[in-house]
Amino acid sequence: MEESLKRAFQAAKYEPSNELVLEIWRKITVRNRHITYLKLVSFSSLGLASLIGFIPMFKILANDFTQSGFYEYLSLAFSRGGLFSSFWKEFIFSLAESLPTMSVVFSLILIFVFLLSLRYIIKQIINNKKYIGPSYVAI
Repeated sequence: MEESLKRAFQAAKYEPSNELVLEIWRKITVRNRHITYLKLVSFSSLGLASLIGFIPMFKILANDFTQSGFYEYLSLAFSRGGLFSSFWKEFIFSLAESLPTMSVVFSLILIFVFLLSLRYIIKQIINNKKYIGPSYVAI
């Protein structure tokens, strides 16, 4: 049975037509363009959302810095040099304790997401140059 199937397939010698090859290539190119477009749109919207979200987060961060007394501790370092050099460990601990940690973390996350999405947008634009030409190649 296997030998007869093997001989039948060898006798058929199936070769696809040129139109089929061109159609398959066109479908692959269209699919790659569509995927690239979706990635570009999704990364752009994510970057825009993180940039828009950073505006109120920056206001919250500035408000938290003024309420925590961080600026007062920081100004002590520049007002009296002798005080800073003699009590530098306590000063550093007081400065770290007055730092609004959650606001800083959220701001850094938003900046990181924006920069990461910007990186992926640039990568998609560079990869998109492959698909700018004609959508099929004549063989």
